[in-house]
Amino acid sequence: MKILYLHQYFKTPEQAGSHRSWYIAKALAEAGFQVEIITSTAEKISFSQEIEQIKVHYLPVTYEQSMSFWRRIWAFFLFFIKAYKKASQIQNVDLIYATSTPLSIGLLAFLLKKFKHTRYIFEVRDLWPLVPIEMGFIKNQLIIKILYTLEKTIYQNAQKIVALSPSMQEYIRAIVPKKDVICVPNMADNAFFSEETTQPNKSKPFTITYFGSIGKANALERLIDIAKNSPFLQFWIIGKGSELDFIQKTSKGLPNIFFFEEQTKEQLRQTLQQTDAFFISFADFKCLETCSPNKFFDGLATGKLCITNTKGWIKDLIEQEQCGFYTANAQEFSPIIQNFLNNPSLLKLYQENAKKVAKKHFDRNILCSKIVSLIKHLA
Repeated sequence: MKILYLHQYFKTPEQAGSHRSWYIAKALAEAGFQVEIITSTAEKISFSQEIEQIKVHYLPVTYEQSMSFWRRIWAFFLFFIKAYKKASQIQNVDLIYATSTPLSIGLLAFLLKKFKHTRYIFEVRDLWPLVPIEMGFIKNQLIIKILYTLEKTIYQNAQKIVALSPSMQEYIRAIVPKKDVICVPNMADNAFFSEETTQPNKSKPFTITYFGSIGKANALERLIDIAKNSPFLQFWIIGKGSELDFIQKTSKGLPNIFFFEEQTKEQLRQTLQQTDAFFISFADFKCLETCSPNKFFDGLATGKLCITNTKGWIKDLIEQEQCGFYTANAQEFSPIIQNFLNNPSLLKLYQENAKKVAKKHFDRNILCSKIVSLIKHLA
């Protein structure tokens, strides 16, 4: 059975970014499926590459999170055009696995079903168009109506829908109640991140790390406010995005904030081993409470205290499992973190619980098996 995997920003473990699609594609290949991936590259030409029994087709479409919103929309459009042409050339495809964002990936899968008669599974990583609409990027009512209609059409025509969080699953079910929507969150590579490769530097201050995209949705100015009120703590910010310059200017003069470029999986493991806690940050929008950020699962797998400024399923989980806490502002943060600083045994308990949660709920082998079983059932 041949599976065509559509993902605009596919990354291998040697590259910085999300590796979910790599985990799933590799699991499918190991299960005996023939897997071909269509993705983008910053290179100037198209090329194909065989990576561990997976054929990856790279299309020249530059995309960076640091681009403006409308430049990113243009990149989505270019990829859509090139990917449709490429997908049409690939013969004997039995099933399409299309992972968003953007929503145009879903449209691509829908059109391939309509004109090439190929079934598709649609994986929802972020709730588009809800997120850009709630955040005010899209205001035209006609465009909004068209986008919501497109979203529903994509859901209705999918063979199965995969949501990355329980709240995403609930949202999608409200739109298409008769569709089978399963929840398969992002994944923790427990074997990799639990392996100790460096000794922690015990002489450094208590360190809180943020790693991931630095865009408007992440609202890292909220973390900067905490850093201003916590000079006894150290903060590491790792990543890039459209708001990086703004965040660097906002934090200028603060001696306890350090910035690092995007890191590979191996570099991130070493960094997290020098970290005491990690921070999940989002702007205060209801739609962002549904997110399933990769950093959450990597942080848990490494056994670090989770701190989030976002309500929703992550807040509920870390409070229930006692592996982290929610903080609304800098004033609320100080007494909570002080409790951990004054009680090393409490910190150790929460960090150990983080590893247990990663293994119990988010182990990548278990979750990949869930996707493989889903596709075997369809086959």
